[in-house]
Amino acid sequence: MTGAPRTIVIGAAGQVGSALMAQLGDAGVGITRQDANITVRSELISALDNAGPTSALINAAAYIDVERAEHERDLAFAINADAAGWAAAWAAERGIPFVHYSTEYVFPSGNGNPWRESDQTGPLNAYGESKRAGEIAVRESYPRGLVVRTSWVYSEQSNNFVRKVLQLAATKPSLSMVADQWGSPTFAPALAEATLRITQDAALASSIAGGVIHLASGRAVSRAEFARAIIAVGVAQGVLKLAVPVTDISTDAYASAAQRPLHCVLDCSQSEALGVHLGSWEESLPIAVRAARS
Repeated sequence: MTGAPRTIVIGAAGQVGSALMAQLGDAGVGITRQDANITVRSELISALDNAGPTSALINAAAYIDVERAEHERDLAFAINADAAGWAAAWAAERGIPFVHYSTEYVFPSGNGNPWRESDQTGPLNAYGESKRAGEIAVRESYPRGLVVRTSWVYSEQSNNFVRKVLQLAATKPSLSMVADQWGSPTFAPALAEATLRITQDAALASSIAGGVIHLASGRAVSRAEFARAIIAVGVAQGVLKLAVPVTDISTDAYASAAQRPLHCVLDCSQSEALGVHLGSWEESLPIAVRAARS
């Protein structure tokens, strides 16, 4: 295939992948599960080879079901670790920028202080273990590749916490949400914009210490507080008729197959020092809620 080099996005149909493709336009080419089973190395490599001239590769594909990962470890590791390593090796052979997304779930419960990029990881569940394995695979396959850790991604798409809360609030008289799980809700388009800026600025990318950077939006909140904010915006925009109450509960009161880290917040001081800002989730939340009308 001929033409100007383009950025390949693996996982192009997901929240972050879709945002990347929207911003790249004709400069991007996407790979979805319809194009290749990325858990099969030959299929992934074939899809990458057939994508045409490439200027950068971004791996936005991920197994994200925290609960099911406890029972589907092999699949979670195949997608989050094996495929990530294969993609990184492919990019390394061509010497092009490579980005792989990871998560705050590579860390254990925090003590109130945000996690820095250099802090010791310690996943509490299979999902976190698979994402940490992906980070290691990327570093081993392509030391110049970049790992972006992010948190609580949401977008205009239907499969995320914002839509879930809106759907529950529209059908139930009250909601119960955990108040001891903290994170930084991150708007997918903002994350995509920051990622593309880094991949397109070699000097900026080379300034990232250790090849790992934390990118998340604004102040940290609990799941319960974020749910209240979603409901408030939903009422203000007419998506919801009533502001149903949200009751705080502890993680221990929530039946779960997977242990989740508490107060697992990312320290984004490195990205801020480099001038990479994602903005606040308070600013972007109305955009995602508004999309629920459609």
